[in-house]
Amino acid sequence: MDIRSHWQGIRSHPMGGWRTVAEQALPLLDPNRRLLWCGIGGSLLPSETLVRAFGDDRAFRNWVPLSSPEPVPDFRLQAGDQLVFASKSGKTLELWTWIARLRAQAGFTELAEPILITQDDANPLATWGRANGCSILPIPVEVGGRFSAFTPIGTLPLAWMGRDPSAFLRGGREVVAQVETSHGPWRDRIAATVEMLLDAHQRGIIEWVLMPYAMRLDSLSAWWVQLIAESLGKVAKDGTRKGFTPIRAVGPIDQHSQLQRWMAGPRNLGVIVMTVEGDHAPEKLFPPEGSPYPGLVSLQGADILRAQAVGSAEALEAAGVPVLRWSMPRLNEHELGAFMMAWQIIVGLLGMAMELDPFDQPEVEDGKKRTFKRLGLA
Repeated sequence: MDIRSHWQGIRSHPMGGWRTVAEQALPLLDPNRRLLWCGIGGSLLPSETLVRAFGDDRAFRNWVPLSSPEPVPDFRLQAGDQLVFASKSGKTLELWTWIARLRAQAGFTELAEPILITQDDANPLATWGRANGCSILPIPVEVGGRFSAFTPIGTLPLAWMGRDPSAFLRGGREVVAQVETSHGPWRDRIAATVEMLLDAHQRGIIEWVLMPYAMRLDSLSAWWVQLIAESLGKVAKDGTRKGFTPIRAVGPIDQHSQLQRWMAGPRNLGVIVMTVEGDHAPEKLFPPEGSPYPGLVSLQGADILRAQAVGSAEALEAAGVPVLRWSMPRLNEHELGAFMMAWQIIVGLLGMAMELDPFDQPEVEDGKKRTFKRLGLA
């Protein structure tokens, strides 16, 4: 596969601006106060991924994602709540439902003005925000929602937690640089992954599982699912239906709940087994008398997790299931930024190679129009 020509296709695409990673000034948020993050899809999943990957107990207590329009029983604003309204288009129905719900509460007017993350144009959210003195953190026009991790959608939660947004952006920037120069380990890994997925697709392998062996990366799988599903499930230019079905998993939970299907079910599936090295504090295990595993006394939980990951990968390979092994040297902002950018590039290259537009989602838009019609909002 000619990666260079497909990369040029991404560079020239009107929605290929996500490959340009730029710093943005961010407002100061108080990590000791709740952060109510109103958004959905690409306006939430990168943020959720980063909070779950790097948050501590305080962050988990104070992070309040508000996405589904369904009512939340007994939900009340608190003095000092910090509000973020995030929507690339500024028109997301779920977001406006939450804006209306929060404005109906007595404490809304006593809070600081919300921070808006949106396209800085004449869209409804930006227009309302400017009229009410809200701060607007812009998402560039040429960056689609599910490719927005390297905008304030990703960096603002990191800054709120006291983490390092610059390291996250630097990780993404380094991956782009290697693809631009056609040299480096990330470029080689991206090329090998694209080749493997294309070859597997030719053989009918259309379902892929991302299974990180790290509970902190459970939400990463959700982000990855949207990135794959909305980008690579399309009707091609020749009228054929193409794409991949992404499956969310996390080890070791899903080696108990899904591994049987992957190994013995239909042979249309591959698994990406992801491990994190050097990310576990030393610990001691003291198995009680009568434990079936007295040898645990000489092991740590990290040893067990690593063995489970390797054992599952080997079992899958022995069963003839395609396996892609992905190891992250440590879980930090730089490494996760590099991983997320690598997969944005992989998805873009796959779309170009399969003659799909990886940056649109026409069927999703059709569903939205039908929803608005049923609600009398069209």
